[in-house]
Amino acid sequence: MIHFDHLCLATPNVYESTFRLSQETGLGNYDGGFFPLYGVGHRVVPLAPDVYIELESIVDQRKLRDGVPFTAFMARQTQAGERFIGWCLRADTRDELDAFAAHHRTTVDERTTGKDAGRQMMNGTRGFALQTPSALTAWPSGKPNLYFKPDAGTHAASLPVVPGSGTTHGRGIAWIEIGESETALAAWLGDVASPRGFPFEIRYNGGPAGFYAVGVDTDRGVKEIRRAAVQLEAP
Repeated sequence: MIHFDHLCLATPNVYESTFRLSQETGLGNYDGGFFPLYGVGHRVVPLAPDVYIELESIVDQRKLRDGVPFTAFMARQTQAGERFIGWCLRADTRDELDAFAAHHRTTVDERTTGKDAGRQMMNGTRGFALQTPSALTAWPSGKPNLYFKPDAGTHAASLPVVPGSGTTHGRGIAWIEIGESETALAAWLGDVASPRGFPFEIRYNGGPAGFYAVGVDTDRGVKEIRRAAVQLEAP
């Protein structure tokens, strides 16, 4: 089965954006570590025990100097401020991931989408997830990519938030707003999933592809989080 897993909100300042998001919604946050391969810092705002927003900004400018493609993408996308640059789905099985890869005529390369690209947590653990298509392929086109974690372990959204960072408790997604149409999303998902199979409303605004907003069901009502969508880039 395919699930909604997380959103990536890129920002010039991961600390300011995370603080402001928690102030706006009451949802807490915690330090999610960093991505050594990309020089990107990471904070997490859980929306439910298995759904979250990851806020990211470049913290190691040397990666830009070295021409790391994903870091350069982040820099371009955040020149005018923060924006949702990516949204990510999660597969229950490796077979589902391989089927999605076949649909998009890609392969799952464990050397480039595995442990080397994973997130380094501050407690010493290292994230490990396979994905297809790569974030640098799917996100610039405003489309979601699909993840699979061979060793699921503890989900990032279920870890405790910083005390005092928020007292509102997320209960999941009520709705999302994306660009284009249901037909376009169905074509992207192929036979692996159906837009109508997700347990929340999908609102299509008919605009350019990308993620525009999410309504989070909480113990204090539905909280709307709306940000600029990704600036589409040619593959």
